Amino acid sequence: MLKGIGFVVNLTKKHYLTVLCLLFAPSVYADLPLTVENLLSDKGKVRVNLSATYANSERQGVDASNPLIVQTSPTTFVTVPTTIGESLTNTDALITTAGIRYGLTHKDEIYGRVSTLAADSRLLSATGEVSNASDSQFADAWVGVNHKFRNNTDKVALLGFAEVQLAERQSDGSTAQGKSFVVGGTAYQVYDPVVLSLTSSVQVNQSRDVGGISYQPGNSLTLSPSVSFAVNDKVTLTTGINWRMREAATRDGVDEGIRRTRTNLNLGLGYALGKTDTLNLSVRPQVSGNGNVQMSLNWSHHLGRK
Repeated sequence: MLKGIGFVVNLTKKHYLTVLCLLFAPSVYADLPLTVENLLSDKGKVRVNLSATYANSERQGVDASNPLIVQTSPTTFVTVPTTIGESLTNTDALITTAGIRYGLTHKDEIYGRVSTLAADSRLLSATGEVSNASDSQFADAWVGVNHKFRNNTDKVALLGFAEVQLAERQSDGSTAQGKSFVVGGTAYQVYDPVVLSLTSSVQVNQSRDVGGISYQPGNSLTLSPSVSFAVNDKVTLTTGINWRMREAATRDGVDEGIRRTRTNLNLGLGYALGKTDTLNLSVRPQVSGNGNVQMSLNWSHHLGRK
């Protein structure tokens, strides 16, 4: 899952430039840290993250095989259930996420996060009937690990990550446990005050029981190139794209739908509140696939840092 990925580039010994690299998927984005000098949490140190992602979508001919997919990070995605058979649906969704990271060593960091979902849909049927549907519920929980393979010297730096989904709420209200996995990595190069980065990830989903039926969500591949520019010691601007390919889901071994691709434009603003706190704001308009817009606000706090 990389959640609000960010970097800090040395400007002088006394100043740091906040570089927000909004690569997101999600899913994954694995939860990456906010500084180039200290990519992973210090050994024995804790960081906490709180984020909120809002998405709006309007669709015609919505069915159960075409849910609203909300991207909460470069590699993290939350599926919002939709209603079957409506000719026009307008949906607002809010995903809130709480995460924590802990430094095991100078090269390894473990993390976890929990997300909740609140959604409100206005439905217009082919006969002109109007109805509303709203719901709030647990969405999912993940744990993962980040590992630094190579530092940022004269070569491209590389971080790898792996995640397992502890629990995910299904459309029938049941909970699937340990059925999804994500592996990926982030490569980046600093050209002060510019950071070039690329995050890629693969999500593999296993079959799970949904309403007495064997259902397997489609596996997915995500690619997120990004360019970040440090305006000053407080503000960083970021732009990039997020491309995702998702295979067709299967129900009782039969393909449901088709393989689909989508592309989002990522626009970000990073603001350093101080040495311990950072705010990241991102907007993700969709440029291909079913149109929707997503906005995220992420706050990161380092415990014990002065």
